[in-house]
Amino acid sequence: MTATIPPPSPDIPEKPRSTAGLGRTAGRGASTTLVGQLIRIGVQLGGIVVLARLLTPSDYGLVASVAAIIGVGEVLRNFGLSSAAIQVRDLSRHQKDNLFWINSLIGLALMLLAVLCSPLIATLYGDDRLVLLTQVLAGSFLLNGLATQFRAHLNRNFHFVALAGSEIGAQVGSLVIGIAMALNGFGYWALAGQQISQGLLTIIILIPVTHWFPGWYHRKAPMRHLIMFGSNLAGTQLLGYASRNTDTIVIGATLGAGPLGLYNRAFQLLLLPLNQINGPSTRVALPVLARLQDDPPRYDRFILLGQTIMLHAVTIVLAFSCAQALPIISIALGNTWLGSAPIFQILAIAGFFEAAAYATYWVFLSKGATKQNLYFALTTRPLLVAFVLLGSLWGVYGVAAGYSLGVALIWPMGLWWISRVTNAPARAMFLAGVRAILGYGFAAAVSWAAVQWIPIDLPFARVALGGVALLAAIGVVTLIWPRFRRDLRSITQARSFLRSAKSSRSSKSGTTNPAMGTDQLAPSRAPARARTVGRIRLRLIRRLDRVVHGFAAASALPYLRDRAALKRATDQLTPCDVRSERWHVLVAPPGEGNIGDQAMVEAFLENVPGPVQVLVRRAGDLHIPSQHAGRAQLVPIPHLIYGTGRVHLEAMVALASVLDGALSLTVVGADIMDGAYSVRASSRRADVASLARSVGVDARILGFSWNGHANVGVRRSLARAGRLGTRLQLRDPISSARARADRFHNVVDVADAVFAARTSSGVAATEYLGPTPTPYAVVNASALVGRRFDQTLEYVRIVTALLQAGLRVVLLPHVVRTSGDDAAACRAVYERLSEGEGTDSRVVLVNRLLSPAEVRGLCAGAEVVLSGRMHLAVQAMFHRVPAVALSTQGKVAGMMRLFDMPELCVEPGVGLAERMVPVALAVLADRESYRHRLAARLPEIQRLAALNFSVLPSAARSRPPAQRQSPTSHRQGPA
Repeated sequence: MTATIPPPSPDIPEKPRSTAGLGRTAGRGASTTLVGQLIRIGVQLGGIVVLARLLTPSDYGLVASVAAIIGVGEVLRNFGLSSAAIQVRDLSRHQKDNLFWINSLIGLALMLLAVLCSPLIATLYGDDRLVLLTQVLAGSFLLNGLATQFRAHLNRNFHFVALAGSEIGAQVGSLVIGIAMALNGFGYWALAGQQISQGLLTIIILIPVTHWFPGWYHRKAPMRHLIMFGSNLAGTQLLGYASRNTDTIVIGATLGAGPLGLYNRAFQLLLLPLNQINGPSTRVALPVLARLQDDPPRYDRFILLGQTIMLHAVTIVLAFSCAQALPIISIALGNTWLGSAPIFQILAIAGFFEAAAYATYWVFLSKGATKQNLYFALTTRPLLVAFVLLGSLWGVYGVAAGYSLGVALIWPMGLWWISRVTNAPARAMFLAGVRAILGYGFAAAVSWAAVQWIPIDLPFARVALGGVALLAAIGVVTLIWPRFRRDLRSITQARSFLRSAKSSRSSKSGTTNPAMGTDQLAPSRAPARARTVGRIRLRLIRRLDRVVHGFAAASALPYLRDRAALKRATDQLTPCDVRSERWHVLVAPPGEGNIGDQAMVEAFLENVPGPVQVLVRRAGDLHIPSQHAGRAQLVPIPHLIYGTGRVHLEAMVALASVLDGALSLTVVGADIMDGAYSVRASSRRADVASLARSVGVDARILGFSWNGHANVGVRRSLARAGRLGTRLQLRDPISSARARADRFHNVVDVADAVFAARTSSGVAATEYLGPTPTPYAVVNASALVGRRFDQTLEYVRIVTALLQAGLRVVLLPHVVRTSGDDAAACRAVYERLSEGEGTDSRVVLVNRLLSPAEVRGLCAGAEVVLSGRMHLAVQAMFHRVPAVALSTQGKVAGMMRLFDMPELCVEPGVGLAERMVPVALAVLADRESYRHRLAARLPEIQRLAALNFSVLPSAARSRPPAQRQSPTSHRQGPA
C-alpha cells in the first residue's frame, strides 16, 4: 500500500530551513551569487562600452532626468514587502498570494500616476520630449511589481541559481534590444527600450522557474506585521532614494542634459561594482542573518565576515578605478566622456562608504529594527540633501563632493545607531572599515603616482602599470600591517566558515565504541575540496610567515625592542626579598589538545622540584596534574609568543614580573624551534631564552630537533640564545650534528624529555580493552601527515593486515585540535572499516583525549605501535614496546638512530601501507628480539633525557636582586 503525502495547508506557515545546514547553504549561495554577479558585471560593462559609443551624453542625461524622479515610485512599488517576505520566519501560502497582489496593485497605481504627472516632469526640466519618455518608462512600475514576490520566493528558499539565471537572461536580452535600437538611430529611446524589455523578460523567465503562481487575495490571512515591516522599510528607502537622487535633479534642472549625462555616467560607473556586489550580497546575507538572530556569536561572526568580504571586494575595484579613472574611461567610453573622470574620482569616496553602510543596513533588517532604520534615515538623509545643495554652488564637482562628504558622515553615525538599538559588533565593524579605507587608499595613491609620467594618449600602458603598482602596494600593506593581513586571511577562510555546521560534540551516529556511550572527539569532516583549499591557503600563509618574520628576526630588531621593553619593566619592579621562595619558569608548547605537548610539561614537573610557573597562551591549552597542583600553576601571557605590536610589548611587563623571582627559565623545544610551523613563534621562543639571560636567569631549551635548513631569522635567534649562555639541548645525534654545523654555541646532547617521565596508568587500557585484553596493536593516523595525501585507504590496509595477524587494533588520536585533528583521521579509518559488513568488534576507536600516563599505560600492553606522531612512539618505547613511526622533519630518524633501529622509521606518502605493513609484520615475527634491543638501549637514553634537567639551580642558590639590574657576562655577546 502506498502512502500519499498531503500537500501543505495554505494556512500553515512555511518554515524556513533549519540552521543545521545553513552554513553549507550560505556557502553555495555565496558561490552561485558571485559567479552570477561576475557574469552580470561583464554583461553590464559590455553594454556601457557599446552604448556609450552609440549614444551621446545628452541621451543619457534625458533618461537620467526621468529616472531620478519616477524612480521614487520604484521604492513605493516594492514597499519593503520583498524584504518582509524574506525576513519573516513564518510565511503562509495565503500571505505570499496577498503580497503579490499588493505589490502588483501598487505598481499599477504608480504607473498611472507617473503618466498623469509626465507634463509636470517635462516642465521641471524644460524639455517636452520628457512627456512621452516618462509615460513609456512608467510601464516598469507594473512589470517590476509583478516580479517582486517571484524574486522573494526564490530568495527566501535559497534558490540562488534560478534567481541569478533569470536576472542574467533578462539582462542579456534587454541589452541586445537596446543595442539594436541604438544602431537603428533610436537615440535615447534605446535606453528606454532596454529598461522596459528587461522588466518584461524578467517576468517571462521567473514564472516558469519559480514553480509558484499566486492565487486570489485572501482577506483572513494576517498581514499587519508584514505591512508594518514593509512600510517602515519603504519609508527608509524612500528617504535614501530622495537623498541619493537630489544631485541628479539639481544638475538636470540647473545645468542641463549634457553635464547631467557626464555626471550620470560617472555615477553609473560607481554603481557598477556597488550594485553588483552589495545587492546580491544582501540577497545572500539577509535570509542567513535572519535565521541567526537567536545565535549571537554566529551572527557576529557572519556579519563581520560578510562586511569584510564586501568591503575588500568593492574597495579594491574602486581604488583601482579611482587611481586610473582617465585611462579607464578613455578605453571604455571614448574620449568624449573624459569629463566624467574627475567626477568619478570624487564619487569613489562615496562608493566606499556606501559599501560600508550596507552591513549596517543588514543589521537593521535582519534584527527586524525597520522602525529604528526609519528614524535613522529621518535623522541623517536630510543631512545628505543639505550637503548636495550646498555643493551645487560650485557646479557639478561641488555636487559630487557634497554627496561624498554626506555619505562619509552617515556611515559612522549608522554604526553608533545600531550599537544603541541592537547587540551587533559595531566597534569591530568600524575598525574593519577603517583598515580597508586606509590600506586601499594608500594603494590607490601609489597606483596614481606610478603612471603620471606616461602620456594620457597611452591608456593601456597606464592601466597596466597602475594595476601592477596597486597590487604591489597592497602586498606591502599586507606584509607590514598584521590586522589588514588578518582581514585578508579571513576572506580566504570564508568558504570554510560558511560550510561549517556548528553542531554539538555529541555523537549522532551509531558507530560509537561499546566502551563509551558518548564520543567526545566526534570531528566534522570537511569536504575534499574544502580540505584542498585549506592546504593551499595554509601553505601560502606559512610561506608569507617565513618571509616576513624571518626577515624581521634576522635583523635582530624585534629582540632589541623586546629587551628594551623588558628592561624598562624590570627597572620599575620592587626589589625581591632574597629570602622569598623562588620558582622555575617553563615556557610551554602550544598544547590545545596535543598529548605530546602535555607529556613534555608533565615530564618537566616530574623531574624538577620546587615551585613552577608554566607560561601558556591560554589557561585551557594545558593542565597541571593534581599531584603537582600545589606547587605549579599556569600563567597565561597570551601575546608573549604570538602577539604583535602594543600587546606584545605589554607581555614584556608580565614576563618581567615572572622573571623577577625566577631560578631558571626553560623553553619547551621539541619540533617547534626550527620554524617549520611558524617562523615568528620559533624565533620568539629563542628570544625569550635570550631575554631571561639578559636579566641573569639560567635558561635552557628542552630537548628539541633541528632540521638543518631553518629560516635564517630562526637560525640567528637561536644562535644568539646560545651565545648568551642558553643551553641548547638537542634530542638526537642528527639534530646535534646539524646544530654544530650551524656553529651554535652551548650545544648539549640529550634525548627527548618524555623518556624521563615517571608515571604510567592502565585506566585507558582497561576502559577500552577490558581487564585481560587479548594481543593488540595501537595505530595512530596523523592529520599532520594526512595533509599530503589521502591516507585513509592506506591505514585501512594497515589495520586489515594487523587483524589478519590475529591482533585487535586500537585507533588512538594523539593530537586533537583545529590545525591537526587526529580524531578526524582515525574516525575516517574506523568508518571506512565499518562499511560493508559493519563494525568489526576487534577495532576500537579511542573517543576521548587521553592523558600522557594513560597513553603510556595503553602502549605498555601492545605488541606493536604504529604512529604518525613522534611522541606516541616515544611513549611506546618508554615501555620497551617497538614503535614503527612515520618520518617527519627528520626528527623521527634521529630518535631511531638513538635506538639503532633505523628500519622502524618509514617514509609517509602514497604507498604507505606497502612500506609499513612489512616492517610491522617483521617486528611481530621477532618481537622479543626488538624488546631486548630496546631494553638494552633504554637506560642510556633515559640518562640522556635526564640531562634536560641537570644543573638546574635550586632554591638555596637564589641570586641577589642586584643582578637583575645589571647585565651578566652573557649579555656581552653580539645581538
